[in-house]
Amino acid sequence: MDSAKEQKAIERLKAFEPADGYYLAYSGGKDSDCIKVLAQLAGVKFEAVHNLTTIDAPETVRYVQSLPDVRIDKAYDKNGNHITMWNLIVKKLMPPTRIARYCCSELKERGGVGRVVVTGVRWSESQRRKETADVIKIIGKPKTTMKTADEIGIEYQQTYQDGIILNDDNDKSRRLVEHCYRTTKTMVNPIVDWSDDDVWDFLHYYGCKSAV
Repeated sequence: MDSAKEQKAIERLKAFEPADGYYLAYSGGKDSDCIKVLAQLAGVKFEAVHNLTTIDAPETVRYVQSLPDVRIDKAYDKNGNHITMWNLIVKKLMPPTRIARYCCSELKERGGVGRVVVTGVRWSESQRRKETADVIKIIGKPKTTMKTADEIGIEYQQTYQDGIILNDDNDKSRRLVEHCYRTTKTMVNPIVDWSDDDVWDFLHYYGCKSAV
């Protein structure tokens, strides 16, 4: 286990902790188990939430249901009807594709609006994530954030989601994020630079038996 990476991830979680606690996006996989254990080690306040997609593997669903510290959240439409992948396909007249991934916005990414969200996003998962993910991502491209970043010389990049990406190279960027997180959706990715081996070594060390 890479103790230096572990400590850095813990420091990231401590640095950006909001007063109302993190919204920890919990999928039931190895990466979300990793960030949940890290949040516990960091001693930060958080709520672990699993957004039910209705298409997860049965073993993953059973694993999530076995965890008393994870809240399972279901999606509902404006009429109070439960949204599932199957009725989404009927509504959209097509299954989700690589280009039209409506299932993500409808079932997975709807939670945490207005909160500071902890995710298990990692660069090693795909080249796209390498190009569009960093320690901090602010969704919505708030003009005040960009103006302040320009004024104090923090580098950032715009994303296809109309947001900006910062890093935690210095204390100025941390203060900037703390200034903005209450008016937008902010993503904190504490293990963004971890490899698969880092994740498995960490989970084995702490005796966590992830579903996947």
